[in-house]
Amino acid sequence: MPDTVVLDARCLINLAAAGALETWLSDLALKWVLPEAVLGEALFLRASSGQPAAVADADPSEPVPEPITLAPHIASGLLTVIRPETDAELAAYVAFARELDDGEAMALAIAECRGWRLATDDRKPMRLAGAAGVSVLTTSMIVKQWADQRSPTATEIRVALIAVRDRARFLPGGRDPLWDWWIERLNA
Repeated sequence: MPDTVVLDARCLINLAAAGALETWLSDLALKWVLPEAVLGEALFLRASSGQPAAVADADPSEPVPEPITLAPHIASGLLTVIRPETDAELAAYVAFARELDDGEAMALAIAECRGWRLATDDRKPMRLAGAAGVSVLTTSMIVKQWADQRSPTATEIRVALIAVRDRARFLPGGRDPLWDWWIERLNA
């Protein structure tokens, strides 16, 4: 059985921004789960550049956010929606919710209690995951692993990284071990 990874909203939004959820996630031979609390947090991406406002009263210079559509990925089994099921998971969820938003708290609680990995890009959940002994994947780790396995062209990688930067407003932090790799490919 493949390793299971619990996605938090930030990481899910970053991956969805590249428009490659199906490709990236299915290529990595991991089982991807999504806490139900994340469904209410990972709702929109910034519109692609040049997309006009779609509402009559909207400012035409302001692009309309694009909804993230997860239903096909859930229906195909690529993403499995989960919730805390045991008293231990509920207790961990409540404890983490004192310091994190609901999606991050639920993701970390489930990952900790079930011995799964956590996909996040936020420092506080990473720190708490480390203290709880939970292995963490970041967007940069997922993208690098995908690039290593698929061998996309430099242009394909660059287009994906630009989409993540522009549509999800994400760049890995300067302390990220893959910062140099990311920036080199972004500027290629």
